[in-house]
Amino acid sequence: MRSILEIAQEAAERDATAPAPQALFNTNDRIAKILRTAAHDVMRHYLRVTGWTGNSDLHSTWAFSLLPGKYAYALPPDFLRVIPETEQRNGWAMGLVGPATPQQWSWWLTGLGAVAAPLGWRIKNNALWIEPTPSEAELVTIEYISKYPVVSYVKAGDYNLRGAVPVAESPFVPRDGHITEIERDILVPDHPNDAEYGEDGAGYEEGQWPDDPHEILKRLHPLSGEAPLPQVRRPFFEADEDMPAFSDDYMLSLGMTFQLQRALGLPYAERAAEFEHEMEVRANTDAGSPRGFTMGSRDTGVEAWPVGDGRWLIS
Repeated sequence: MRSILEIAQEAAERDATAPAPQALFNTNDRIAKILRTAAHDVMRHYLRVTGWTGNSDLHSTWAFSLLPGKYAYALPPDFLRVIPETEQRNGWAMGLVGPATPQQWSWWLTGLGAVAAPLGWRIKNNALWIEPTPSEAELVTIEYISKYPVVSYVKAGDYNLRGAVPVAESPFVPRDGHITEIERDILVPDHPNDAEYGEDGAGYEEGQWPDDPHEILKRLHPLSGEAPLPQVRRPFFEADEDMPAFSDDYMLSLGMTFQLQRALGLPYAERAAEFEHEMEVRANTDAGSPRGFTMGSRDTGVEAWPVGDGRWLIS
């Protein structure tokens, strides 16, 4: 994957439109400022027009636990829309029925209509509302489209590293999905490396886990210091080394070129048409299926998090 700076340099040099910028951020260079805005506009335009298809690079999984008596659950910071028929409860592809219409929701709340399944849902006020109110704890995973089109390797400040399990700091979200912070109350700390490194003792944590985020994240993924490095999703490009979530960045490069040409008062109709064609092709051919978490009560291994009193592992 190329950085946004490398993509911007290609966009500027296409058709000899402008000199390639040496940096996009922390500079007042006119070309750099236009390209920064162009990158943002192209990514947002893509999210708006692709509908349910063409977003496989933006599929994420939200994992959380239903809690007895709790009927509203805050959405992930990067939540855009649910991928239909991807809800799982305790590892089974079964039932959350939704989104409920306002009329159906009213019938459920007032008892005028029978609930057709164990749980029905709708989204309002940036939360997932469930009816009837859950009566027991159940692990739920839902596939969704992320509205964060930017990814980058983990940097200092991206994760809260104080707990037994590192948790991404809002608004950042791990690239593959979001575990609701309430999960921290039911996460069961797991130490599969104790036998390898020896018993805990004074200074053990400090000695074994340096302060570098990549090193600390080895608690979850012992190979995190090697490719692929851990990544987080971001709402915007913030640095020259940030990357688009799309593995194929040709469409982004074209879009940035035509917007740069338009901003400079140059002919841009040909490149704009090429960009729209590329976007249409991508939306029609990139309908990748959602990437679900592996779930089950198997042995703890790499990238496995025990949740729900340790009865379930998600990876």
